[in-house]
Amino acid sequence: MKAHFVLAVSCCCHHAIVILISGPCNDNLATPCALKCPRGTTDVCLLSDEQEAVQKRTFTKWINSHLAKHKPPLEVNDLFEDIKDGVKLLALLEVLSGQRLPCEQGRQLKRIHWVSNIGAALKFLEGRKSVYRGSPIKLVNIHATDIADGRPSIVLGLIWTVILYFQIEELTSNLPALQALSNSNSSVESIANSETGSPPMKRKVVNKFQGNAKKALLRWVQCTAAKQYGIEVKDFGPSWRDGVAFQSVVHAIRPDLVDMEAVRRRSNRENLEEAFALAENELGIPRLLDPEDVDVDKPDEKSIMTYVAQFLKHYPNPHHAETDGQQDEREERKMLRELKVFLDQLERDVLRAQGAEGNLTDKYQGFKSFRVQYEMKKKQTDPLLQPLHKDGKLSVDQALVKQAWDRVCARLLDWHIHLDKSLPGPLGVIGAWLHRAEMALREDVPIQHAHEETANVLHRKLEQHKEVLQNLESHRQTFQQIHRDRSVNGVPVPPEQLQDMAERFNFVSTSSHAHLIKLEFWEMKYRLMAFLLLAESKLKTWIIKYGRRDSVELLLQSYLTFTEGHRFFEQYEIIFTALKQAAEVYVKSDSSIDEAEGVSKFLSDATAQWKNLALEVRSVRSMLEEVISNWEKYSSTVAALQAWLEDAEQMLNQSESAKRDFFRNFSHWIRQHMDMNDAGNFLIETCDETVSRDLKQQLLLLNGRWRELFINVKHYARADEVDKLRQDYQDGINTLKMFMDATNEKMTSILSSFFCTMKNQQTAYPNYLRTAQLLTKDTPQEEVSEMMAVMASIKEQLSKVRERCLPLLRESQSLLPQLEEMEKNITGFYQALEKASHITSTTDSEGPVDFKQKCQELATFTHSCKKCLTVIERNHQTIQKIMNSSKTLEHMDMTLLQKRVADLQASSQTMIKESTEWRKHVEANSSLMKRFDESRVELEKVLKMAQSCLTERGNPEELLKKHTEFFGQLDQRVLNTFLKACDELTDILPEQEQQSLQETVRKLHKHWKDIQTDIPFHLLHLKVEVERSKLMSSLQECQAEVTRENRHLASMGSERLIKEHRAFFREKGPQSICEKRLQLMEELCQKLPEGDPAHQSLETARKDFAEVREEIENTLQKLMQHPDKWKEYNARYAELSCWLISKESQLRLLRNRASDPRKYSQVKTTITVKGNLGWLKARMAVLIEVCADSDAQRQGSALSKLSADFKGLLASLLEADKMVLAVGDCVQFREEVQTTLNDLVQEQKEAQAEVTKILSCPTVREAQQLLLVHQQLLKRLKLKRKDVQQLISRGQQLQAEEGLGETLQQDLQSLENTLSKMEQNMDSQEQSLEFVNKARSTMERDLNFSSPESLSVELDQARVSRCEAEASHMNILLRRATEIQLGPKNKTLLLQQARSLSEQVDNVEFYKIQKS
Repeated sequence: MKAHFVLAVSCCCHHAIVILISGPCNDNLATPCALKCPRGTTDVCLLSDEQEAVQKRTFTKWINSHLAKHKPPLEVNDLFEDIKDGVKLLALLEVLSGQRLPCEQGRQLKRIHWVSNIGAALKFLEGRKSVYRGSPIKLVNIHATDIADGRPSIVLGLIWTVILYFQIEELTSNLPALQALSNSNSSVESIANSETGSPPMKRKVVNKFQGNAKKALLRWVQCTAAKQYGIEVKDFGPSWRDGVAFQSVVHAIRPDLVDMEAVRRRSNRENLEEAFALAENELGIPRLLDPEDVDVDKPDEKSIMTYVAQFLKHYPNPHHAETDGQQDEREERKMLRELKVFLDQLERDVLRAQGAEGNLTDKYQGFKSFRVQYEMKKKQTDPLLQPLHKDGKLSVDQALVKQAWDRVCARLLDWHIHLDKSLPGPLGVIGAWLHRAEMALREDVPIQHAHEETANVLHRKLEQHKEVLQNLESHRQTFQQIHRDRSVNGVPVPPEQLQDMAERFNFVSTSSHAHLIKLEFWEMKYRLMAFLLLAESKLKTWIIKYGRRDSVELLLQSYLTFTEGHRFFEQYEIIFTALKQAAEVYVKSDSSIDEAEGVSKFLSDATAQWKNLALEVRSVRSMLEEVISNWEKYSSTVAALQAWLEDAEQMLNQSESAKRDFFRNFSHWIRQHMDMNDAGNFLIETCDETVSRDLKQQLLLLNGRWRELFINVKHYARADEVDKLRQDYQDGINTLKMFMDATNEKMTSILSSFFCTMKNQQTAYPNYLRTAQLLTKDTPQEEVSEMMAVMASIKEQLSKVRERCLPLLRESQSLLPQLEEMEKNITGFYQALEKASHITSTTDSEGPVDFKQKCQELATFTHSCKKCLTVIERNHQTIQKIMNSSKTLEHMDMTLLQKRVADLQASSQTMIKESTEWRKHVEANSSLMKRFDESRVELEKVLKMAQSCLTERGNPEELLKKHTEFFGQLDQRVLNTFLKACDELTDILPEQEQQSLQETVRKLHKHWKDIQTDIPFHLLHLKVEVERSKLMSSLQECQAEVTRENRHLASMGSERLIKEHRAFFREKGPQSICEKRLQLMEELCQKLPEGDPAHQSLETARKDFAEVREEIENTLQKLMQHPDKWKEYNARYAELSCWLISKESQLRLLRNRASDPRKYSQVKTTITVKGNLGWLKARMAVLIEVCADSDAQRQGSALSKLSADFKGLLASLLEADKMVLAVGDCVQFREEVQTTLNDLVQEQKEAQAEVTKILSCPTVREAQQLLLVHQQLLKRLKLKRKDVQQLISRGQQLQAEEGLGETLQQDLQSLENTLSKMEQNMDSQEQSLEFVNKARSTMERDLNFSSPESLSVELDQARVSRCEAEASHMNILLRRATEIQLGPKNKTLLLQQARSLSEQVDNVEFYKIQKS
């Protein structure tokens, strides 16, 4: 499968969140999820607050170290806040990539601009390619809105993505130059190799640091620093806590900076601080970490990786050689070529074996042997075919091997299909169907670029799979019948092939349902992913820079069509509901915990993603409507304002009154102008560059015209305000005049009312004067003079009134301090009185603490009242003295004041009396009430706890333990204490309160008795429930065992299941435990009254136990009656019976054939005993224990009869064996004769062939060498002749003792003839060879006489007799040359040379005669 999505945030492994790299999911950057479908999925890891804070600090420092290079330099203070607008994120990407990215900037950026900037950054990241994979980085389940919201986990994950791909990957991808630092694989690589499960072998190492960024960086540390100093660095977490690893990295770069011996003696914080300081000051590496960030139990892995990766830029690149890599590469090429040769040979062997003649069994055996070779080689081949290049492409050798491997695989598959189709009858059809079903089950689903296409492919695969599986049940029935019969219509089927088909059929049957469920889940999963992707793409088309109004309206229409016309939100609910249902079924069918977690994780992530998407999609409408509304406002205000500006500019040349009338509503146009600018500025920010530029230009022109006009007519904007001021002025003047007219009357009225009005008018006059002054700016001078004269007149009148009232005012003001103090104390008196009355009105008995506190409060309030009353009386007396001594205040009315003082004195006396009575009453009742309340609360608490225990539901066993302990501690003294307190309290309470108290006591007492009655029955109920739950658990255990036995009957066999059944249901097994528990339940229920629900539970338990016991017995009976245990026994029994029958028929012919040696082997085979009753008897003893009595009796009788027949046969065979022994010697002798005869004939042929070679030799030397070999052969034949003569003598002896058959006599005669003929041939060959040898030597010698002169010299030295002998011998040679059996060439040559030699001898004699 191909991995195309990872729904994850903040993975606990080192790779970034929401990263997906398409391609084979073999990268550790993504931790496989939990679905078995596309791999690479990663899990959500919620960072702890500590880790999040460390990451935030580290990433912020890293970002600032790069933003310092930006022009102008930027700085991030709060990562989660500063990144929201996307400006600094884009600046960071520009610094890292060196590219210019589009960015919305300004002081009034809105959320839409934030989302646009972040979207541009995410799009840029998705366009990048992974250095290690060569495939694009895909961000899933991360949205611009998440970053704009400042979600910490998403922000940290995004920054980690940037760090991983722009720093760590870029730097570690250049690590091939460090190969020479180590010749051994790292611990990380060894772990990776061990996970593959393939046997160890040499692999090509193009880059020992290749694999993923984390492994590469860790490998670099291990090779450059850690290994050199014996430091074990296994991860980017706890291994760095002590600071030694950081020091070793610094030492590897600058050895003069670090003393490693001193490092080992320092504390963690000291090492960390020094390492960070050295790296910053000496190497120029920014200090991203602090010692307290690392010196913790679980240091943050990503932060340490980010910091350590910076050291790569400062590490010196050592000189190195590529010899190791070249050698590894040569070795791998050699292995690949050897594998290619093997596969080519295997393909040829498969083709040859497939085309060979033979029966179906032999062919299937051959196929199986090739298949075993294929599977064994596959484990070694898979690692060799892993892509070695970053782009995932294979090398040329790998491609050739893969092609050869695919061809072999296809050949084997075709052969297998052909073998299955070759099976007789319907079995061949089933075989072809099996292959289609297996292909459907094992076929990988190609992941398309678009999720919708993948979902459609999955749907087609699902329909095809359903179509294939339609015939499953019919094929199953047919195959089961064939499997039982082991033949098709009497035609036997290869048993091994049939068994393999049974296993394959079982695989298809058990896997098909789960596969259908998985395909349905995958289809709905990709449907949802396609839907969410469509929503994201649509959202991107809506959240853009807008155009003119018509385009925005079209966009809104498109939005409404998509959301309402296509029922966007309802469609999601339909898809998600279907996916959820499919997921539930899929999780139930797959028991893997990881898979269940992966599915749950995907659903939760999809729900979260939809929540964000739905929110954004719904907000699009309001945004579009707001843009359209601003377009409407802008268009209307611009048109109206342009028309008004033209009229206003013309009106500037008119009269003042005309201008005043025209510009009277100038404030309205000011608001219109503001609305226009607001709408225009909004549109400038939300529209694209072209529209914004046009709007800016139009606003600039209109605002310029407005400014010029505003300078000239801005004073007209206050026309309405002036009218209002004029009206306020006139109203004020009228009010003052009315006041002055009524002054005389006020002088003779009640003094207090007059002074209030006077004071108000004195306060109002300055306001009216201020209004008049404001009008002077917009009023003609004549009116201003008139207004000022009126105001002066009124002022003068007010002064006269003030002069007349001055003595009265002075006398009255002397009373004000006393009156104010009196009013203040009256208020304090009534407040204290109210609080004291509240306390005394409380009749309930209080606790001692409350009573004491209230007494103190009451005393305080009483004292306050007395104090206030004293002050009031003193001031009252003072006022009376002043009134009596002043004639000016003779009209003052003191009646009301005197009445109020009297009321205060009466209230004080009443309060003192009530306080005394309250204190006496409360002191008498508080102690008894306190005791009663405490005992009542305690009793109610106990009763409440007891009642809750009686009604509590849960685990019966836990409840029984808890309630037994509680009710055992329940004490009668609680009730007695309450009753005693009640009796004491009754004596002091009035009768009306006593009745309610007695009612409370009766209820609590009755409740207590009811609980005491219910406790025993409740505990019995709990005991019954405990036993019932244990009984049901045991019954479920028994039921599960019975179900398991029935389910595995076909696969495990009844014999094994019977043993397991008996072992499970032994004497002290679950069944006997159930019986004991049921008996205990009966004993407990006897103690409960009839009609109690426990009796019903008992009956239900009895019924359940009876059903389970019956099912157990039926299952055991079914297992014992199942015939599969007799299968092998019956087969062997039938085999032995058939053997006995055949032996009996063969013994009838034994007597006729026993005396015939030619029939000896057949007779010997006949009397050989192959049957064996021992296995049947032993098997019978075992089966009797696990079968029904009827089957045991029937099979035992049959076995007894078979045993009797077998014993009779053995006796007959014993007699026949004695008769055959007599013939055995003759048969053995005949075999020896035949063997010897064949040897003689063969050796005679070899001797004759040697003679032919000798006679055909072109030279004497060769002939002599072959003659020596021939002579050795003749010696062996002479020795063999003695053995043959002894054999003939032995045959004559056997003839005399037992008589030989006719055939044996013929063989013996043939042997004698062959021996005689051989002796003749040997003599003839010896003579021929001796004659030829002599002839050759003579010929060679005579051929040395090249002339008569040379011959004369020789003759002088030799005797004349020898020459005559030679001449005589030549004559003999000439006479016999025609009789020697030479080769054609040598024969002709010999004749020619003989004649020539004879002529030469004649010439020599003639010459000799002449000379003499």
